[in-house]
Amino acid sequence: MPNKFEPIGERIWCGRFDLKVFGAPLGKRTTVMQLSDGGLVVHSAAPFSTADARALREIGEPRWLLECSRAHDTFAQRLRKLFPEATYVIPPKFPLTRDALAPASPWSGELPAGWKGEIEVQRIGGIPLLDEHAVYHGPSRTLILSDLVFNLSIPDGERIPFFLRWVSGITSFPATSRLIRMLVRDRAALKASLESMLAWDFERVVVGHGEMIVEHPRVTLGRVLDWSGIDQVP
Repeated sequence: MPNKFEPIGERIWCGRFDLKVFGAPLGKRTTVMQLSDGGLVVHSAAPFSTADARALREIGEPRWLLECSRAHDTFAQRLRKLFPEATYVIPPKFPLTRDALAPASPWSGELPAGWKGEIEVQRIGGIPLLDEHAVYHGPSRTLILSDLVFNLSIPDGERIPFFLRWVSGITSFPATSRLIRMLVRDRAALKASLESMLAWDFERVVVGHGEMIVEHPRVTLGRVLDWSGIDQVP
């Protein structure tokens, strides 16, 4: 049986999971990054089964579990139970307590020592209720997002489900939900952080819900985020 986690670049894998929210097929992606010492960093919990956990261990040993959005607490305790020895890194004010996910460490602005030179993190400013952090995996030149951008695949001839269109205001993908735009409290901080993120040298974008962005990723992402007032991406 093929491993659920498929390689997408140098020392990086993605697993896709089914997930419906109010009947809308959002799907869920978990991204796995392997450090040079062989340890794994697992980005974003999903509805893992014990078989999924075994498949992940075939790649390596998870040492870090990573949540980069305060909205991504649904499956965190399940992931913690499957990998009790890994350290969980979470945003400040994450809905689940540190005790519930122990051993856990809120983002402090300092990267774990083993990540330096391989993984970078940029807090997306100006949206404190979401507190999303973008992740850059240097060896594979991959940008990883949680909820800032959606890129669902809608079959030809079908429309985006009505409830999803009504709630998110999205009429085509990739796009940012209007719910995210409504949460912005500091547009200058948002603009500055997005421009720092777009300065990374990435060749693909992994989103938490939907398909990867691989065609002209910087230009495409700049267009999607134009609503934030960022300078035009060359």
